[in-house]
Amino acid sequence: MPERLLVLDTAAVIAGLTPGLIKAEQVTVAEVLEEARDLCSKLELETAVSAGKVRIDEPTRASLAEVRNKVKATGDAVSKTDVKLLALALDLKERKAEIITDDYAIQNLATLLELPYRRVAMPGIKEVLRWEAVCPACGARYPPATARCLTCDSELRRKARR
Repeated sequence: MPERLLVLDTAAVIAGLTPGLIKAEQVTVAEVLEEARDLCSKLELETAVSAGKVRIDEPTRASLAEVRNKVKATGDAVSKTDVKLLALALDLKERKAEIITDDYAIQNLATLLELPYRRVAMPGIKEVLRWEAVCPACGARYPPATARCLTCDSELRRKARR
């Protein structure tokens, strides 16, 4: 068995990663196959899974809860698939799993969760961001999950907190 363990994100395959050609153990979640909408990426993923080059796995509930808590705390905008992928990488952390992604939100959360990641085509994040909700009318600031201003009832906007 190869000593490297890679957790594959859809963004990596879309960016040009060919899963079947990598000499490493590869794993992902089933939802990644569903996210791959363009025919070429979908075929590459499905072929790699069928050939046994990529294994489909599910994260534990504990890891899902930890990632969801981190997402809530940071305000990162991620999909349910991204949460599951990060949780799977968290489950595999002791095996030194590395996430392969060009998705900046996943890279941001991976950094905060102390999970190694590698990019494919994009330059990668330059700094870790945490988000907040800001009222465009009165300037009040709230936790990232807040939708409306408690002072003036305006719809809040998501903004990076520095």
